[in-house]
Amino acid sequence: MREKQYKTFSLRTHKKNWLLKKSNICRLELTFRCDLHCKHCYTDCYNKPAYLKKELKTKELKFILDKIYRAGAIWLCFTGGDPLTRRDFLDIYSYAKDKGFIIIVFTNGYSMTREIAKYFKKKPPFVIEMTLNAITEDLYEKISQRKGSFAKVMNGINLILKENLALKIKTQITSDNLEELPKIKKFVEGLDLKFRPSADLHARLNGNSAPCNLRISPQEVLSLNGEKQLSDKDCQLSTNNDNRTPKTDLFSCAIGGGDSINLDPYGNMFLCNLIRKPAFNLLKVDIEYASNRLLPLVRNRKFESNSKCKGCDLRKFCRWCPGKAKLEMDDEEAPIPYYCEIAKLVHKIPQTLQTIQVTQ
Repeated sequence: MREKQYKTFSLRTHKKNWLLKKSNICRLELTFRCDLHCKHCYTDCYNKPAYLKKELKTKELKFILDKIYRAGAIWLCFTGGDPLTRRDFLDIYSYAKDKGFIIIVFTNGYSMTREIAKYFKKKPPFVIEMTLNAITEDLYEKISQRKGSFAKVMNGINLILKENLALKIKTQITSDNLEELPKIKKFVEGLDLKFRPSADLHARLNGNSAPCNLRISPQEVLSLNGEKQLSDKDCQLSTNNDNRTPKTDLFSCAIGGGDSINLDPYGNMFLCNLIRKPAFNLLKVDIEYASNRLLPLVRNRKFESNSKCKGCDLRKFCRWCPGKAKLEMDDEEAPIPYYCEIAKLVHKIPQTLQTIQVTQ
């Protein structure tokens, strides 16, 4: 019932803000700091002292939260890195909560403390989303590259559950943990939660392609999809890239819709999670100013090269996007062979199976 009510509220609010040309959601990276160094993480390249010391101070973050509020955004996602690693996290969270934002908190659970959990009990977020990539200690710490992290993460989960807080647990599928998926699924469902795996990996924000080496094979992706083990965003059968998108359009996602605000830990507003240049710093300009200069860069933008993706009939089955291509291939229009192979495999599936939808 709660999920249905939320969906109705969400759709109505999105429609209202779209008509009013207002932002609807803000994804705010509070920090790139994280106690873990997961092998597949795309932001860990900035989890270093030289970058962390440049991040926004408490007063600056509150100044930007005021701008987000005035822009009309209702949903606020605190992410990172791990936002809980900031010493001023509860101060920032409380400030945002008191302004009336509906808050989602992304964390790995490692830095969840009794103090934070009890504060969440008094002022609960809409949901806490965390990633759990193994439920055996050795494998978890092989992935996290942090000794002792498994016990702390499991304690974090217990603290959240003890306070009866809304929780989603996600799993990033890699070649390391593929065989452990059934165990993770059993554990998550044993908590009366939905199993939410994802097989989508891309290069790091600095262009390092190491996470791509951890991808499972296209055949394994297809197998998991056939077993209904993947979320809709990974499904390759999603309707996101359907026939309504002109084949010559570079972007087939909602990036040009204008209802999202994306911010990094320095206050820079950018187009999407993977396309971070150009950017405008909200300590210096307003959100409207930044939006008016960013959105025209992607709306109705066409391919400028003779990329194989231009006009490709398999694009409706493909999880390729310009952001992934820029990070992995250093070219927004370049095909990514991995996604090409998956699209080809999906295309061979009988039409009756291609319509399968796997909900998130």
